[in-house]
Amino acid sequence: MLFSEVILTIIPINTFFENRFFIVNRALDYPEVFKKDPNLFWRLRPSQEISSRFFEGETISVNSHGLRNREIAPKSDKIRIVALGNSCTFGWGMKENQTYARQLEKLINADVSLPNVEIINAGIPGYSSLQGQRFFISDIINLQPDIIMLMFGWNDQWAAAENITDRNQQMPSQFIIDLQNTLSRLKIYRLMRKIVLWTTEKPLEETLHKDEPITYRVSVNEFYQNEAVICDTAKNQNIRVLLLTSPIPALEKYYPPGRKSPMHDYHEAYNMQSRLLATNTKTPLVDLARIFDEYDDLFDNATIDPIHFNSKGHRVAATAIYEYLKSTPSAIIPGNYPDE
Repeated sequence: MLFSEVILTIIPINTFFENRFFIVNRALDYPEVFKKDPNLFWRLRPSQEISSRFFEGETISVNSHGLRNREIAPKSDKIRIVALGNSCTFGWGMKENQTYARQLEKLINADVSLPNVEIINAGIPGYSSLQGQRFFISDIINLQPDIIMLMFGWNDQWAAAENITDRNQQMPSQFIIDLQNTLSRLKIYRLMRKIVLWTTEKPLEETLHKDEPITYRVSVNEFYQNEAVICDTAKNQNIRVLLLTSPIPALEKYYPPGRKSPMHDYHEAYNMQSRLLATNTKTPLVDLARIFDEYDDLFDNATIDPIHFNSKGHRVAATAIYEYLKSTPSAIIPGNYPDE
């Protein structure tokens, strides 16, 4: 085994294989970055400084909690805010100090009229609202946040391979997952896995069942319910919630005139669920999607990547959240919900 590892390290054999179980989200194909989880499907491997093709050239620091963040003390004398979300919150393509979580922390702490805060970036690439709901209950509550900010949508709306929704995913036993997580760090195991999958997996187009209606990872209705569970659970724990809608490049500003886009329509349907939840539960909301519609330079290449906004987009998001908190001081004081 050791000899094989040495040989595969010396000889640059590509052991990467694009798994088709979850389309778009390639987390399970990068065992140096992620490990499997029976409840969350995947989570970041903790306590590492990692450079991987997954991050497209960025080196990412992951703390002992498996978050892109500094180490987190058990308690804080500052207001603790957790930003819960997907790769947009994580800061895809951004250095840590460019993420909206870090920029928001800087803005708030520079304002003497607001209490000092500690903002924890709990964005995990590829997470849907179902994973976010489970992650909040299993991990984030234990960080004792005073406030959580919530932004999901993109991964919920992707088509599910084999028509298996997130809610219906079946993971192996804990023993098998532990074994896979251990072995997946070995190049020989990854090479063998590639050979097996290469010879047995169906082409991607066959897994989508194009002759059937599209099944999404999380339906619009389930998206509402997932965010509602987070809100209810948080409020029962005396944790404040701030909902955020998920930006998308405005059709009229980033695309040719007259362009139609079912992707935009469907994304808006998810954002409408967040707005509806905010109204139904009197939960504060910052409508980043509508704020972003006023700009034409927050996405570097909207045609190739309409999901991840650039550093200016993160700054606009941070500023919008900061301005809301400044205009509604009660929103940042734990334990006392503002009147909406």
